[in-house]
Amino acid sequence: MNNRNISGAKNFHVQNTVKKIEGPIFIGRTWSEYLKMFDLKEDDLVNGRILDCAAGASSFTAEMTKQGYDVVALDILYNEDPDELIDKYRSHMKVLIEGLTSVNNFVWNFFSDVEDLKEKRDDACREFIEDYRKQQSKRYIKADLNNLPFPDNSFSIVLCSHLLFIYDHRLKYTFHLNTIKEMLRVTSKEVRIYPLVKNKGLKSDFVTRIIKDLQDVDIKIVKVDYEFRKDSNEMMRIIKI
Repeated sequence: MNNRNISGAKNFHVQNTVKKIEGPIFIGRTWSEYLKMFDLKEDDLVNGRILDCAAGASSFTAEMTKQGYDVVALDILYNEDPDELIDKYRSHMKVLIEGLTSVNNFVWNFFSDVEDLKEKRDDACREFIEDYRKQQSKRYIKADLNNLPFPDNSFSIVLCSHLLFIYDHRLKYTFHLNTIKEMLRVTSKEVRIYPLVKNKGLKSDFVTRIIKDLQDVDIKIVKVDYEFRKDSNEMMRIIKI
């Protein structure tokens, strides 16, 4: 696998009993999920600029921008036509929703059931697409996570959800380490990564390795008020010293 092709989206195969997704997975999450996943407070949002890596069809950038905050989203698929992204989202969500019914590894607190999840994710995608159509070249950036197209210290906080650690069986440790170093390069303050677990609620072995291998930073494992996958109620905060 060529890690240079694995960027803002998740570039690998996902298979269940129904069908297989080829190439990058393109789904999204709601802005309210982001606030909980990353334990984002008012001071985090108002005091600086935020970069959302591997953003997919999430509504965080669109909604936060409406509220007056400075947010940029990054994904490998952000050069594609909006209608193509809608089609990709719909087909990928269909496969993943069908997959949810075949396993019992989820906590139904934030979402009441599968239909509620689908409704909220569809709303997130619609909000994303509306903003993407108008602002694609301004705040939706196509880029490789190993080579972010920003100067050093461009953002106060860099976020990355549902890519690192969760797919350590697909993405090599070197990709994790290099990606985190690159995210640290473009932040003036910190990087936040969620979740830290993979299948069946098992914490990724890469978490301990990252803590050991990263130098001159302060790494904290922080409990968050969000859990969809079992035992996924922690994020990693990597703070520049």
